[in-house]
Amino acid sequence: MYNIPIVIPSYEPDERLLKLLEDLKENEFDKVIIVDDGSGIEYRHIFKEAKKKYSATVLRHSVNQGKGRALKTAFNYLLSEEKDMIGCVTADSDGQHSIEDIRKVMSVLSLNKDSLILGSRDFSLEGVPDKSRKGNTITSVVMNFLYGIRISDTQTGLRGIPRDFMEKLLCVDGERFEFETNMLIACKGKVNIIEVPIETIYDSKEDHKTHFNPIKDSIRIYKLFGKRIIAYAVGFVCAAKVLKTVVKLVFKSKRKKSGNHEA
Repeated sequence: MYNIPIVIPSYEPDERLLKLLEDLKENEFDKVIIVDDGSGIEYRHIFKEAKKKYSATVLRHSVNQGKGRALKTAFNYLLSEEKDMIGCVTADSDGQHSIEDIRKVMSVLSLNKDSLILGSRDFSLEGVPDKSRKGNTITSVVMNFLYGIRISDTQTGLRGIPRDFMEKLLCVDGERFEFETNMLIACKGKVNIIEVPIETIYDSKEDHKTHFNPIKDSIRIYKLFGKRIIAYAVGFVCAAKVLKTVVKLVFKSKRKKSGNHEA
């Protein structure tokens, strides 16, 4: 099998992480990197079991630093330790990604070694939490409008990331969920994006357990878009001023020529 390790950032996990690891082991995925993002002593037994029973490599943050930083920690580790890897596949620890879909994204990455592979969910299905559907729809529209990047699922955590892009991502801004948005923006004009349809899995439409804070993390994400909008606005104002100056000069020149002819 191709060398594409699986990266799982994890903060205060539950049994869903162990179930994912069990499924991965049964399907002979032998390179799994978990980042304990400062979960605390009360979760230590889960990570110990992940390491002892399922042979996962566990990296640890002493305090919570965010999903973006956890991913960068894993990328840095793999770039140092896995010299011949094609890239990695990132997956969430909350049970949203099936083994079949992880395998699918991994397979597409192996055939497209320079592309970012996104496992894209269908948000039109029943059972999708309203906040997830609305949030993704808004982000997709804004991403297309501001950056010309047309993606159906901007928030997916199931991604196949090529090795060279992993290295570049170490210098991309974002320590928390906004890092995944910055990852997409960093692709513009440089890295091709391929979307792969995957199963849409939520444990509850009303109460899906997630560490995504709809207020704080949304603010971080939309601040990125705000900066782009401001840049557009400034550019528009500057262009308008330049155009106004050019028009004045043209009319002034015409008047001067007209006066010379009359003389």
